[in-house]
Amino acid sequence: MITKEELTKALRHCEEADLEENMVGAAILINPDDTQHAAIFVRYNGDSKLFHFTGKSVIIEDVSGTEDYYFKNLDFLPAVLLPAFMAQSELILEKAQPEFGYFYDGSLYDSNGDFISPNDAPEYMTCVGFCLNVIKGFLSDEDFFQFDDWDERSMGGKMEHVESFLLKVKESYPEITLEDFKANLRRIQPLEYVAGAFSKNIPVRKDFTDGIIENLQKSLNEKKVA
Repeated sequence: MITKEELTKALRHCEEADLEENMVGAAILINPDDTQHAAIFVRYNGDSKLFHFTGKSVIIEDVSGTEDYYFKNLDFLPAVLLPAFMAQSELILEKAQPEFGYFYDGSLYDSNGDFISPNDAPEYMTCVGFCLNVIKGFLSDEDFFQFDDWDERSMGGKMEHVESFLLKVKESYPEITLEDFKANLRRIQPLEYVAGAFSKNIPVRKDFTDGIIENLQKSLNEKKVA
């Protein structure tokens, strides 16, 4: 079991002065209202960037001192791979056109920056789903998360949005069979995404993230007030 002290030590702020020159991390933004947002933190040749889906658009941006981002290194993406990762990210930035939706079916962005879904589903995703799509595409189709551990129950209090979301899907893509589509409704939260970066094995299982997210949230809270 990973202790809270170990979690706190491994969590780093995106603006720390002594960061390594090159690294990739799973990042989380803690908003003033305590809502959370996921991103990929990339530090390349000493420049810190965030690659993420805002819910409206895909952007690569400089780390801003006005936002409170923390990250955990993705140890399975070593620094030597950074040039290739950045090149692939630029292709995704050029081509990606995601729409917001609590949906993930093991899709990815391939080496050409194209969106590929195993079920030919449209490009619906959350901020976490976008990060998983990018990372999986760079891992040559290996999953970062065992995503089907997160079923419809993971929607929690978001279920009230499901019917309107499904109506929008059906209107935009009348050929879709909604029963098949509903099988991939899921919500992996930003805190779970960062928790997954602490796993020594991929794909990350839900029982692993469930076992550390309470202490991970406490670690983030401590860092915010430090």
